[in-house]
Amino acid sequence: MFKRTLSCWVILSALVGQFAYADYKLDPPLFSSYPNATPRGAQMYDYEKFSLPTSIVDTTKKPAAFTKLDVIGDVYWNNYEIENVSSLKVYENYLAAAKKLGFKEVFSCALEACGDEKQSAALGTLIAERGSVYNEYRKPYYWLGEKAGAKGKILVAWFVGSHEDLVSVQQVIVEAEPLEAGLIKVDVAYASKAAVPTAAAPLSAEDKAKDHSMLPRYPGAKLRTHSKVDTETVNIPFAPNATEKAPLQLTGDLAKHTYEIQNVSTLKVYENYKAALLNAGFTFVSQCELEACGTEKQASSLGGMISSDKSVYNWYRKPYYLLAKKSLRSGNVYAAIFIGGYEDEVGLQQIILQEKAVQTGLVTVNADQLKQQIDAEGKALIYGIYFDTGKATMKAESKPTLDAIAELLKRNPDLLLYVVGHTDDTGDGAANVSLSKQRADAVVAGLTKDYQIAASRLQAQGVGPYAPASNNTSDAGKQKNRRVELVKRLK
Repeated sequence: MFKRTLSCWVILSALVGQFAYADYKLDPPLFSSYPNATPRGAQMYDYEKFSLPTSIVDTTKKPAAFTKLDVIGDVYWNNYEIENVSSLKVYENYLAAAKKLGFKEVFSCALEACGDEKQSAALGTLIAERGSVYNEYRKPYYWLGEKAGAKGKILVAWFVGSHEDLVSVQQVIVEAEPLEAGLIKVDVAYASKAAVPTAAAPLSAEDKAKDHSMLPRYPGAKLRTHSKVDTETVNIPFAPNATEKAPLQLTGDLAKHTYEIQNVSTLKVYENYKAALLNAGFTFVSQCELEACGTEKQASSLGGMISSDKSVYNWYRKPYYLLAKKSLRSGNVYAAIFIGGYEDEVGLQQIILQEKAVQTGLVTVNADQLKQQIDAEGKALIYGIYFDTGKATMKAESKPTLDAIAELLKRNPDLLLYVVGHTDDTGDGAANVSLSKQRADAVVAGLTKDYQIAASRLQAQGVGPYAPASNNTSDAGKQKNRRVELVKRLK
């Protein structure tokens, strides 16, 4: 089947005809091509609807206005180019041939009667096989005629235009005919059968392990890509139709999957995932269906934010999206699923995130590491000093980090430091600045008292939430912001 994007002015029904002009040199019925003409394109549709203009085009209106004659039948559509001849001579020869065959005029225009250049180009475009007459709209002629045929009316239309020494002919022939029915036979025995549930081969243990244990794949789905990351930060978008535009920034165990499913609709896949999440106790945070997911570009961008590959490729048609959440004791779990199609294929992009705070203490701090950070960046970030919420007394588990700071200072007797306290953005800003200063003072006091570091080498400061290292919208981000920094002093 030949598929083509047509001018908005050419009204064609679903492409059910068959393309019959693989060889562009083949002439349509009734009329041969002009001598020495070069075929530029040809199409044929068995039983198709075509609209033939019966007036010049009013291009001052949006959309452009014209009267038309709708006809259904076998459509033969051609475009020819002819060099070193006038549009008048070509037009007169086609007109003479039409009259010789007994065609009667329905509408015609010549030269200025076809309108200005813009109108002339619009008129030709209405029947242009390639969707445009390009530069060949000058010195225009248009003729539409009809005659009775064995099966019904036969209509023929030509637009002849030129550019310099080149003439272009747009030709449409429509041979009206009644619909040939009965081409499709129904298997009555099949139609009476009960619906058969979707079946799929059982997954191997290896394939099961690749899926997320909470949400295994759709039956028959093929896994394209997947990834699982321990404690990652990810932005999960709301649907384009949501009032909230900023994405959710979440931190936790992240799993991403892309699946390909054959011979199923995006609707069926979507309804099954939606039902599964509802049955599991999820609530929907945001969702969209079809046009509500925006333009094709918006839908593609939405899916790309979920995809492991940052792209859904061709799977953005007939889109569905849902973002769902369930609260567990261990933290919230989120599922974001984008479903899009291309021809008989469905592409499914999936994110599952189990919220959790970043586990610290897995990497120990030593004096050499601190020295390398200070030499490279002028500061070192310390996360191993712990305080109770809202208090400035160091907890006992802070000792290994204090040991490392003390060793750094003892190995480098000329090193002077600012000890700077930071907080997250929870609570009052001024109170946080005061608390961060108190905590920095506690670190200095511990180093001078317990490790005999000269107080003149250390200076405590507190900046509260005003120099964050991460976001303040997630537990993991807040934890990164609650820190002490050792900043090198010059004197």
